[in-house]
Amino acid sequence: MFTVNGKELDYDIFDADKADLIQRVMEETFQKIASIDANSPENTWAGFVREICEAVAAAFDRLWGAGTAVKIFDGVVNLKVAMNAFQELVDGINAEKAELETMSKAVTAKYSGNRAQRRAKK
Repeated sequence: MFTVNGKELDYDIFDADKADLIQRVMEETFQKIASIDANSPENTWAGFVREICEAVAAAFDRLWGAGTAVKIFDGVVNLKVAMNAFQELVDGINAEKAELETMSKAVTAKYSGNRAQRRAKK
């Protein structure tokens, strides 16, 4: 469960197919944002803002379905809102990954035990 711009979004990053999709979408979105040049002579400031907002909106729509971005951004095209929402998504993904890592370490520690102690018992 992610909270983005005050809206709750359900997404299971531990499902293999969904994990593949989220990884692809995030990589493509990072690349798209990085490729947008604010100082390009063909690009105005408004065009720069719009391109980034559209890239972020497309990511949300690909992950949660068409119309999700409109709901998250309340229908506005605002660079600060889009970047904050994207950051909240990245933070949410990282928090869930950290939770899994903690759980994996606990399970590994619980069931692996100390090899030397097991051998000494024999």
